[in-house]
Formats: sequence, structure tokens, C-alpha cells
Amino acid sequence: MLSSSFTTIPVLDFSQASSPSKPAFLASLREALVNVGFFYLRNAPISVQTQERFIEKALCLFELPLEKKLEIEMVNSPHFLGYSRLGAEITALKPDHREQFDFATELPAPGPKEPLYRNVVGPNQWPDETAIPGFRESVDKYLSEVSSLAELFPGFIAEALDLPSTTFNQVFDTPQQHKLKLIKYPPPPGASNKESGFQGVGPHKDSGFLTFLLQGTSHYGLEVQNKTGTWIPAPPLPGTLVINIGRSLEALTGGICTATTHRVSLRPENFQSSIGPLGPRFSFPVFQGVSLDLSADKISLKIPAHICTLVKNDKVKSDAEGTFNEIFRGSIGEGTFIARVTSHQDVGQRWYPEVLAKALKGQKDFLT
Repeated sequence: MLSSSFTTIPVLDFSQASSPSKPAFLASLREALVNVGFFYLRNAPISVQTQERFIEKALCLFELPLEKKLEIEMVNSPHFLGYSRLGAEITALKPDHREQFDFATELPAPGPKEPLYRNVVGPNQWPDETAIPGFRESVDKYLSEVSSLAELFPGFIAEALDLPSTTFNQVFDTPQQHKLKLIKYPPPPGASNKESGFQGVGPHKDSGFLTFLLQGTSHYGLEVQNKTGTWIPAPPLPGTLVINIGRSLEALTGGICTATTHRVSLRPENFQSSIGPLGPRFSFPVFQGVSLDLSADKISLKIPAHICTLVKNDKVKSDAEGTFNEIFRGSIGEGTFIARVTSHQDVGQRWYPEVLAKALKGQKDFLT
């Protein structure tokens, strides 16, 4: 059994999920859900060919000239999809030293009578196909395979909590929207110094149901905060995805499943290996979202008492909460929307200036 203050990230084997070893898989999943919030997954049903082609095309995207990237700059999208320049996203009130592209399950824009927060859903901005032939196909295929995996996990999580496997069916839209980020972390200026002073991404918790992360290079940098506040490294393990619990799942289970604070550190040693510099770090998370219209207080799950007793009382208080706790008491969509507006303030200023102004002042009536 893992202690409440974990010192390593557990590794689960997906091949056990559909075998006589399923009870062992569910037991390991339960420990990860309740006491860690993170786990590695081996033998995920994503083809090596799909993954390799996706990584190849993703790296080509970052190599495009800046003017081609700016053709799909995020500020042009009211749906927070597209290209973000280095330092454009803000986490824990500080800019992140990363360059990124955001894509998602291709869905139409909401109608004018729908709630404002539904604008987090909409069509992608795609790069010029002639610049990177096959790029969209590679992204669509990878996102489709990860989405198929993601949509199996709510059932596994329910079973791990000794609930009916259909328990979480009610919390997802049909079709589900999954968001994919392509992220490049270049070595920061002054990387030869002991501390660069730059954050890859600051301490935070993801807002969705689950996150499925493919670490595209061999860099260290991803770190997870345990229950005593210690940062635990989560280095790449070949043949695995890193999966973590989001705040939606934590809220829906009343805190039984733990969303754990994590960050990406840009310490100089994370860009070095025994044979020399590693170059930029590349990372590709897929975020599984729940229904935007869902409100956590409308879902009442009767978690069995023997599961509730597994929760330890020494959970560390995140250093990245800010005002998000208050926001999250509304619908999931409202919390997600405000998080996007404040993280991508250039998009917020262009499309939602009044909402951004209220959010930055810490007001509670963001969408009124």
C-alpha cells in the first residue's frame, strides 16, 4: 500500500484491465485516485505508429516560421484554440515559458442564445496543409485514439470506488470534447545559471476529469506535489502515458479522488543529459472535459463508507488555488471559461474584456 505522502508515482498496466487481473488493476487505480492523483499507464491502446507520426508532425509545426504560426494565433479564436507565443499563457499569476498550440475535438461554435461559457467549445484553427502535409490527419487520429481510451476510464474509476460502472455517464456531453495541447519548453535564458527564474508552467491543478499526457522527449521537469508539500519528479517512462485527476473529478466525488498540484520546472539540469544538451522539451497533454452545464452540487454520489475511510486527513493545501475555488462552485462551464480568460488574457481582452476585468479584480459575478 502507498503511504498518504507518496514518494513515487505508481505505474498501472492497462493490459490487466480486461483480464483476470482486473481486480488488481482496480485496486491499484483506487490507491492512485485517493492518495496520489497521478499514475503512469503502460500498454495503453494507442498504436506506436499513430503516436510516432503525431510526434513527427507536431515537431514540424513548431519549426514553421513565426508568420505561419501567427496565421492561427489563439487571439483570433473566441474558443481559445490556436497558437500561443512564448510566455503568452499565465499560471499562478506568472507567465509560462512555453510555446504552444491548442486543438480540440472538432465541434461547431455555440449559438448566440447559448451561455457565454459555451464558447470554450468551437472549431479549430488548422495550419496551412501545404506547409505540413498530413498534420491534421495525424492530430485527428492521435486525439481519436486517446479519446477512446479516455472514455473507458469513467467506468473503471466508478468500479474502483465500488460504484456502478455507469455512475459517471451523466456527467459527460455527447459527443465529449477533448482538448489537446502541443507544448514546447525551450531552455530558458540564463539556463547555465543554477536557477533560471522561469517557470515552464506554474503550480496548478487541471480543471477537467482526467488528463492524458504524452511526454515527447526524455527531459525531466514534470513535478507532482505530495501531501507534505514535497515536489516529486515524474520523469518520462518509455511506453507510458501519465494520467492525472482533474478538479472536476475531485469535485464530483466530494474530494475522494484527489486533484494534485503539479508544475513543470525549467532547472538547467533538466535540459542536460550525460551526452550533452537535450534541446527543447516537448509535451502533449489531452484534457478530458465534463459537461459544461454540469454543476458539482447537482451530482450526489453515494461513495461507500469503506472507500471514504481511505482518504487521509493530511492533504496539502495547494499553493495555486487563487480564487478558483469560488468560481468552481458554479457550473463547470463557468469555471472553465474564467480559467481560460485569465490564463489567455490576450484572448480575453479581445473577445471578453468585461469578463476579464471582473476576473482580475477578484469579483464573483463574472458572467453577469
